[in-house]
Amino acid sequence: MRDLQRPAALHAALRFVITTEFPAEHKATLIDVLTQTLRIEEAAQLHREAAARASQEEWRDDEIVQLKAFLHGRTARSWQHADECVMHLAAQLHRDPASVRHKATDLGLGVAVDYRFARQLNLGPGE
Repeated sequence: MRDLQRPAALHAALRFVITTEFPAEHKATLIDVLTQTLRIEEAAQLHREAAARASQEEWRDDEIVQLKAFLHGRTARSWQHADECVMHLAAQLHRDPASVRHKATDLGLGVAVDYRFARQLNLGPGE
């Protein structure tokens, strides 16, 4: 099911469950599961929209200071370590991870958020 069709399909399934005769305990469980899933889907959509808006907004000075303070002196030890740094900052700053990685790279802190840069730094010239 495509993402755009999922909420509509969940609403249709909920209407079906509500209007169809089922044993009460099963009906209540199905309604609860569908309702909870709809809430989770709606919250995720709101989060995605907020992240998209934040990634398009200009970076504030306090965000840049926080980004620099967290990444100063850090070098990614692995792909996972780089991603963890990005995800930590994205959650703190309420920004899209790609936006955080891009801004850090623009500020010369790419070795902390992109293992490719860290690996190049460790290899040195001629290796």
